[in-house]
Amino acid sequence: MKEVVHPFGVETDWIKEMATAMGGYVKGNHTIVPDDVHTGIRYTLSINEDITVLLADVTYHQDVLFKLRNDKTDFAGIYFNLTEGESIHIMDEVSRPIGRWNYNLAIVDAQLDLDYLVKAGSKSYNISIFVKKRMLREYLSKTGILTEVLDRIFDEEQNTIIHYDHMSGNSWHIINEFRKLSPESISFDLFLGATVYNLLSDYLEHLMNREIVIGKLLSSDITTIMASQSILIKDVAGVFPGIAALAAEACMSETKYKKLYKKITGFTPNSFFLNNKLELARELLASGQYTIGEISDKLNFANASHLTELFKNNFGVLPKDYLTLL
Repeated sequence: MKEVVHPFGVETDWIKEMATAMGGYVKGNHTIVPDDVHTGIRYTLSINEDITVLLADVTYHQDVLFKLRNDKTDFAGIYFNLTEGESIHIMDEVSRPIGRWNYNLAIVDAQLDLDYLVKAGSKSYNISIFVKKRMLREYLSKTGILTEVLDRIFDEEQNTIIHYDHMSGNSWHIINEFRKLSPESISFDLFLGATVYNLLSDYLEHLMNREIVIGKLLSSDITTIMASQSILIKDVAGVFPGIAALAAEACMSETKYKKLYKKITGFTPNSFFLNNKLELARELLASGQYTIGEISDKLNFANASHLTELFKNNFGVLPKDYLTLL
């Protein structure tokens, strides 16, 4: 496995360091990497003094472990990840699957150490946006959030910015439209910049529709919640174990457990469990191997009618209509 230790940042001095660590070099906006590591495009563009974007559209030919060790903490990374294959975020040896069919959107504070493992054979498509916290603060201040709340959100002593999610349908559309454009196009930089602004706008609008949970996180808190999520995903075909059992497993009070879970994922543990159960139901339905009744039994829903109702509420279509869209 190849290990690549590097920082990120809005300033672009890290690009050469990252290229060298990968055994490559920088040529204009492109990072040229040896073919035995990966093939494809790795492209970095400074949008303005507050925003830089890294685009990676590559196929990995060996396992690569990126170890993110930032020397600046004045920014956050917003990661849109449509990797097909095996890719994982790791904190303190606890893993979280990332990619097209898992978490495909994350915002991570620059003060956090993060490892990112991509396995050989994975086809990776990532748009990583690095944004100055001051820019995020200015945007959020225009939404009517009280200054006192903003002070707490962006005070590193009081709050850690971290959130994992699934990107919106609108973000999917924005990225898929951009992917049609060739990097050789003279308008590539212009459209990449527009894509970044559109993705940021969509994400921040999405964020404002959710409860903002403020709190300082220890690395151990994050890894504990990640481990708890892994347990829920592993047992997603079963019955929700209950907050009391989950909190006890995490060695936390129920109040602390629910607060941290909501902060990191944007969901309550129960809604996270249900969403993942429905995602699995959708995969099983798309496989064509099971009826909705069989899926209901397999995943411990009350009955087929209940699953149909939840499916419609979550995905906007009935299961039978979803099949016609495939």
